[in-house]
Amino acid sequence: MAYEEMFEKNQDFLTAEQLNSIRNTSVLIVGAGALGQMAAHTLLRSGFVRLTVVDKDRFVSDNDNRQLYARPETEGLKKAEVLQRELKKISREAEIRAVDQFVDETNGKELASSADILVDCVDDTRTKKYLEALADSLGICLVHGAVEGWFGQLSTVYPGDGTLAFLYPEDRVRQASALMATVNVVASLQAAEAIKLAIHSEEILRRKVLYVDMRSGDFSCVKLPG
Repeated sequence: MAYEEMFEKNQDFLTAEQLNSIRNTSVLIVGAGALGQMAAHTLLRSGFVRLTVVDKDRFVSDNDNRQLYARPETEGLKKAEVLQRELKKISREAEIRAVDQFVDETNGKELASSADILVDCVDDTRTKKYLEALADSLGICLVHGAVEGWFGQLSTVYPGDGTLAFLYPEDRVRQASALMATVNVVASLQAAEAIKLAIHSEEILRRKVLYVDMRSGDFSCVKLPG
């Protein structure tokens, strides 16, 4: 299906110029777990067709409760490659690149060199803070997301903001998995932030953190100091 036909309905709320901007925006998604799979899927269905997904993990059985493409036949397969294959089924025109690596100081600049937006879908805070520094060095924005159990958070980080360094003064690794409903919401919010960045909207969650509590139904937006 041609791009124009696939996203015809998006013209109900986006201009042709905005759709073209989304189409030409390159997004690097770091992490192809629960959040990364859902974010990539939502980005593609939102009109982004230049996606790179980076992750070295493989599917295991305990992914089944929260990961979009986790099922018996994908167990043991590389997450980034499965995600690439599944996204290509949705849009053959899309340029989906799968990279079987973990992002760190040795490969980050090379992997992100052609990206316009970075999307943070990793678990450990050390990598999150590195992605912030990487985006900063490239002069591009990072869309941060995190999920754990019933809870999630989201922020969009511009170069020089230092948001994640503020949020994570100490390194930690997520202790619990996430409810699928939490994953869906935070991934959708990340996609929405990427859309707004691509169309140059001023309504961005910059120097703000949106906290999501799926148990109480509370969404709280907190302004950061500075």
